[in-house]
Amino acid sequence: MHRVWAEIDTAAVRHNLAAIRQRVGDTRVMAVLKANAYGHGAVEMAKLLAEESIDAIGVGDSGEALELRDAGISTPILIVGGIIPGEMPRVVANDIEVNLHTSQMAEDLNAEAEKQQRRVRVHLKVDTGMGRLGMQPFEAVPFLHNLRRLRNLELVGLCTHFSLPYERNPSFTTRQIEHFNLAVEVAERLGYRDLTLHCSSSLAVFGRDDAYFNMVRTGIALWGLLPGDRHGFEDQLKPALELKSRILFLKDVPEGTPIGYSRTYYTPAPACIATLPVGYNDGYRTTLSNRAEVLLHGVRCPVVGRVSMDYTTVDVSMVPDAAVGDEITLIGKDGDERITLSEIAGWGEAIPYEILCGLGRRVARVYS
Repeated sequence: MHRVWAEIDTAAVRHNLAAIRQRVGDTRVMAVLKANAYGHGAVEMAKLLAEESIDAIGVGDSGEALELRDAGISTPILIVGGIIPGEMPRVVANDIEVNLHTSQMAEDLNAEAEKQQRRVRVHLKVDTGMGRLGMQPFEAVPFLHNLRRLRNLELVGLCTHFSLPYERNPSFTTRQIEHFNLAVEVAERLGYRDLTLHCSSSLAVFGRDDAYFNMVRTGIALWGLLPGDRHGFEDQLKPALELKSRILFLKDVPEGTPIGYSRTYYTPAPACIATLPVGYNDGYRTTLSNRAEVLLHGVRCPVVGRVSMDYTTVDVSMVPDAAVGDEITLIGKDGDERITLSEIAGWGEAIPYEILCGLGRRVARVYS
């Protein structure tokens, strides 16, 4: 029995992957499993997706890549973020693909690969307007010329990152695509053939079918979510995660009782207060204090008082048969009621990604 747990519906993940594949046709699919697969458990999700013959896996850093290799995942893995020289020995030794952002990074990686007598498969990230990682398009030309002398690196891909593919005015993303196409053209003229070309994240998969190229990168859509969707595409997906806890303690209190740190809430009438063993250490944010609701026996009950590190207090006065041990739904469905991730994000002044990625290590993952 768990105090706080996330229930992961593996059938929903499979359904979402099928919906993505139907959307993109023959285009290959990379599953982005960074941030512990957006809170869903990277190792377990990688194993599931390997069973579904996923084409590639993307991760945020070398630690995430090595975790999957140590778990026996043999699927191609690309570090979509950056790495530093101290991480290179294990990256090279474990056949992990790397996004290149600078010439110096390429030099360092080649030296390490030469030392190990290995070749490393690399992708060149082109910065077309994100302003974060990657080379400017004009830098790509001399870089691709010089890359040929780095004998232990094999260029297998080019990529870029859209800043916001769901804007009402699509002109900026269109310009990003145009700049990326120029980099692709340069690479082809220099003799680089059969490269994997990838730009589209989940939002672009459903909103920009002119940007699929030959591989797409999907993260949030795998978990049944499409924040920013204005066209009903999210209805094709199934949420894969529900967050649950249970009542640890019940207390009847009189009118005017202060609840929690800083006395941010006083009971306006006699009330029954339930204490739940979940707090901001588990990812249930303090900004949910006095705003959020939970489900108990299919009834919405308000969070009252300040969410603390380990506990959250809820007024369950409207559920007269509430008992210690009863299951509480923080995200998900109970009876005819549902609390969505978008609701939680709104109450918590966050984006849905933050809520999922913030689920702490005390939150047990239960797969069905």
